[in-house]
Amino acid sequence: MITPISDFIAIIAALTVALGLSLAAQESRAPTNASVAVLAPAEAVYEGIVSTRHQVKVGQRTLTYTARAGMLPIRENETSEIHGWMFFVAYILDPMPGDPVRPLTFLWNGGPGANSALVNLSGFGPKRINRIVDQTRTSEGQVVLEDNQTTWLDQTDLVFVDPIGTGFSRPTKKEFAAEFYNTLGDIASMAEFVRVYLTRYDAWDAPLLICGESYGVWRAAGVAEALVKNGRKVAGVILISGGIPVGPVLSEEMRTALFLPTRTAAAYQHKKLPPDLQADLGRTLEKVEEWARTEYAPALSKRDKLSDSERRQVVGQLTRFTGLDASLIDVKTLIVGRQQFAEQLLRDRKQVLARYDTRQIASGAKIWQDDQRLLINKYLRSTLQFKTDLAYEGIEDGFSPSSPGRGLSVGERWNYNQGPPQPKGTPPNADAPPGGHQPWLRRAIIMQPSLKAFIAAGWYDSLNSCAGNAYLVKQLEPELRRNITARSYEGGHMIYESPSARQQLRQDISKFIKDTVAVQH
Repeated sequence: MITPISDFIAIIAALTVALGLSLAAQESRAPTNASVAVLAPAEAVYEGIVSTRHQVKVGQRTLTYTARAGMLPIRENETSEIHGWMFFVAYILDPMPGDPVRPLTFLWNGGPGANSALVNLSGFGPKRINRIVDQTRTSEGQVVLEDNQTTWLDQTDLVFVDPIGTGFSRPTKKEFAAEFYNTLGDIASMAEFVRVYLTRYDAWDAPLLICGESYGVWRAAGVAEALVKNGRKVAGVILISGGIPVGPVLSEEMRTALFLPTRTAAAYQHKKLPPDLQADLGRTLEKVEEWARTEYAPALSKRDKLSDSERRQVVGQLTRFTGLDASLIDVKTLIVGRQQFAEQLLRDRKQVLARYDTRQIASGAKIWQDDQRLLINKYLRSTLQFKTDLAYEGIEDGFSPSSPGRGLSVGERWNYNQGPPQPKGTPPNADAPPGGHQPWLRRAIIMQPSLKAFIAAGWYDSLNSCAGNAYLVKQLEPELRRNITARSYEGGHMIYESPSARQQLRQDISKFIKDTVAVQH
């Protein structure tokens, strides 16, 4: 008997479905490791989302939690067509009977074009990458993933998010990439991610916090405003190493002047200051900040009218507070630029200061070493059980048809469409993104007066100014000023890379979360 072709097609279709279900079952199968068990099927697999169980010991307390890793869709609202998939890793602490709803914090890095691995696995997640160095050997030591003693998980559930174009997150078509690779589209897509996550996991009752680092500060402030505008209450925002997006408050001259203490801190660290300024860093920074506010900024505002004698006086003080030779300071502009300072302070040693932590020397090394990259890959794909053939952008490279070499990065393709380009002649005091920020945080607080903000910066971060942040907050109108807390730390751009700063930041964030959530209730 000859089987009709239609029957063959039906048989093949049935086998294909069965094979697909079998493969899906294999990918979502619970790992045999007893410390990592996949949850019930309804929780375990949903559009590639996998849940696993873990423990971390923080001090004397053992935290038991669920980790979720997977993708959520970003849909175009009018047609519901999926334009992008956004990857996340979430940590949800097991609730105790009678506990109130826990706060929920969304976190990301900046770039633009950076994934969330740093803030997750070096900063605030329950596990932290560390290098164990054997002092008796000359090798770099072994890289391990250890319990993070300064995790924020004891205070809040955490969702680390990779913006489109970073990590495993991707646009679904090449023509959709431009929708995400711009300031306003990026904010809109991240706000949509938060909405989808809250909907998917019925987390609308959780006190909501938004946290961003570096360029991610713009994203966090913009997302907070977008959520508030759409009726979603936001308890607080945490802005790390990226300034305060409240619009123009300080003059360019004052902003430039208040970068001087940042240069002084670096010079102090490398013992380049006069003896009287090397005795006590705190007192030295107070002196330089006062001079910057009361004399340096006014001098910059009228620099075209200064006499030669006045210019020499300013140069003398800049020499004293930066450790640079007077011959290296431009008597016309009277500005010590970031790159100039980094290249000239240690020129007698033929060394250049690191951009993100001026206590260190620039070496050209990548953020992650090869053994650290392998550990991150293993953590995502084995420990968290997220199975994908995609390359994790920022950790590994996938195929690109561009020739020669790889195509432009997300950062190189970025459209800073949030404002007009910076005017010509802007003082080169920082590598701030073009166009300046919008007053996202100001507008969010005006719409929701209960919204609180925590601002953090490191003394040795050449891209930020602790003195500038503190002074800016003091200049704000009372209804904004009382909602914003600014703190400084003995660290660099990645504050959490310094053990003491990381511990202090954790204490301050714990208090901020407790106080903020208490106010909301």
